[in-house]
Amino acid sequence: MDQPKQKVKIPCNHPLEYIQLKGGGWPGSYDYDINTCAGCDEDYGFCYYCASCSFRAHSECIEWPDTIDHPSHSRHPLKKVSPGTIDYTDGKCHFCREELVDPMYHCSLCNFSVDVNCWRHPPQRTIYQPKSHEHTFTLMPRKITFTCNACGMLDCIDLPRVININRHDHRISRTYHLGHGDWDLCGLCRKEIDWSFGAFTCKRCPSYAVHSKCAVRKDVWDGEELEDVPEEEEEIEDPYKVINDKEIIHFSHEEHSLRLGGDDNVTGYEKMLCDACITPISSDPFFKCVQCEFFLHKECASLPRRKRSILHIDKLDLRVKNKAGNHYKCRSCQKLFDGFRYKTTFDKFDVRCGSISEPFHHELHPHPLYHIFSPEEKSHICGACDRPTQYVLSCTVCEFHLGMDCGTLPTKVKHTCDGHDLSLHHGAGNTDGPLWCDICEEETDPSVWFYGCDDCVSTLHIKCVLGDMYHFKPGNKYGKAELVANDGMTRPFCIVCEERCMFPSFLKATVSDSTLVYACSMNCAYDSYWKKWYYDESG
Repeated sequence: MDQPKQKVKIPCNHPLEYIQLKGGGWPGSYDYDINTCAGCDEDYGFCYYCASCSFRAHSECIEWPDTIDHPSHSRHPLKKVSPGTIDYTDGKCHFCREELVDPMYHCSLCNFSVDVNCWRHPPQRTIYQPKSHEHTFTLMPRKITFTCNACGMLDCIDLPRVININRHDHRISRTYHLGHGDWDLCGLCRKEIDWSFGAFTCKRCPSYAVHSKCAVRKDVWDGEELEDVPEEEEEIEDPYKVINDKEIIHFSHEEHSLRLGGDDNVTGYEKMLCDACITPISSDPFFKCVQCEFFLHKECASLPRRKRSILHIDKLDLRVKNKAGNHYKCRSCQKLFDGFRYKTTFDKFDVRCGSISEPFHHELHPHPLYHIFSPEEKSHICGACDRPTQYVLSCTVCEFHLGMDCGTLPTKVKHTCDGHDLSLHHGAGNTDGPLWCDICEEETDPSVWFYGCDDCVSTLHIKCVLGDMYHFKPGNKYGKAELVANDGMTRPFCIVCEERCMFPSFLKATVSDSTLVYACSMNCAYDSYWKKWYYDESG
């Protein structure tokens, strides 16, 4: 049976630290003696520690006084209570705003609460920071509601002076008073800014301003103070060199030159895919290699090699394919993709997501959309697919959120089931009764987006039209399997789900006995039954 822990009194009035006990000595050694709790003689857990007196004790082993005096609450003594015995407070310490735990001290007359840490280590009574204000700040002994003169919203004594944010190409600087002016809405939350308070502004863009609390959000600012750092223009190499009006040499394909495609040969190349975004060339201007089957949309050929993005606090670097058959998963839209990618140290984004800028306009929504992300809100419901998602583009006019996966869907696609272009739709329109997908022959939900043909009045699920390998390039090998366009007279059976392959392409592999096997999707290809021949033995 465990012995009850002995209660000990704190032997001094020095400030106490809250540290972790660390064992490691042996009985009788100096280390062993000082690394154990003074109450229970154990060497585990967290304890209060006095460096001057070498005192250590668990919180539960300390005999805390029943009443204390606090310099910021001199009117009444504070009594030791348990948080569960009072139900009229906000449950947080008056100073650090952390959740109150047992023991705590409280004044019932003033509704004033303080935890043990803030009693033993009280906050500074005065603060002098000349960069923020020319006078000394004094800690007020009671809680009051006020609007901060510097930012209009939050405690900003420690706000940085000069920073970079991922929504603007120039540095922005803190000012304590905007003053009259033709100020735009906040560059992040898109709400009005009160000119009588402070904010962050750009010296190069006279009307650009950002709320102080928005500018220092963790998903916007990289945490670097740039006040005393010289601003140097970063030299970013151009993505291509111009040979003449029709030809370029792109950094991703330096061995051959690329020639601008003309209107006369677009039809012949409409089934070809851009090697950057892995979407059809269609009618968009494009470059074609003069010697091999390499294509780039003109827009993709101009993608900057380094850029700021609304998706990440670090600059993104444009990377090209380094090995045939490699594929990635976009951090933002969660789609699998081949081709070019924007990359940070740890994250990868496909060029469709990486190229999105604000405001974002989508033809199926009447208002501009912005990447307004709140750390407190882990997800929103996408208005296109009705599923929760974290990376969203939001409307400031109405309650509409568009997930990145839906926002980057092609608005027009080709499919073998219909000779016309399929367009992205939402709503049943003038059609009465249920809608049915012409591919899987199951019912479609008109409240979510789908593909349809206006000429044939057909409706199709987005997944059925695109599959999960839409941004892979047929002809490439992925492991031991080859991606094949599903445009033959018959559709093979998937060896995993045992259904006919209905998506635009499928994976084909050869078993040791020369038998051909097929996977209809990457979802099936990730199955252990397929993996035994899907991946190369080398990994």
